[in-house]
Amino acid sequence: MSEREKWNQRHREQPIGAVEPFLVEMIARIPRGVALDVAAGRGRNSLAMARAGIRVIAVDFSVEAMRTLAAAARAEHLAVWPVVANLDNFYIRAGSLDAIVNVNFLERRLFPNFVRALRPGGILIADTFLIDQAEIGHPRNPDFLLNHGELPALVAGLQVEDYREGLVTCPDGTKAYRASIVARRTERS
Repeated sequence: MSEREKWNQRHREQPIGAVEPFLVEMIARIPRGVALDVAAGRGRNSLAMARAGIRVIAVDFSVEAMRTLAAAARAEHLAVWPVVANLDNFYIRAGSLDAIVNVNFLERRLFPNFVRALRPGGILIADTFLIDQAEIGHPRNPDFLLNHGELPALVAGLQVEDYREGLVTCPDGTKAYRASIVARRTERS
């Protein structure tokens, strides 16, 4: 089975899911322009941003995930544009986005592209797992886990407005080790 088919199978006939709590807390900070939702999955975060008046480009590797998101966005008449793409070779034009949201996806090589893609005043919100997560659950692969203090270094060139890391309790009661950041491109960046 191909990697894409594995992701399609994972997303097929699954509910969209709840918005990431850190994004719920930070959504008011997102400029009301164009945002990129990185590895958007079935679109839980894309839909929340669109409901808040943000136009969203949602990118994911899974065709099934993007179909689910497209149907949900159409049903609510939301400004969401689902794009099926491999983020390893997805081009993002410099200075083209007001926001980038990257939740539960870690590809370190993409962060310099994210920094360049933001317009002055634009923000990057990233929220994913810390290395400690391997002790208590998924994911366990260190390639997908941040080291302590690593996330601020990945957004070098942006002004960090909020940074947290540690054990968090999710609304459903589950616990996870996470690192979360809001960083803004200033006029001087």
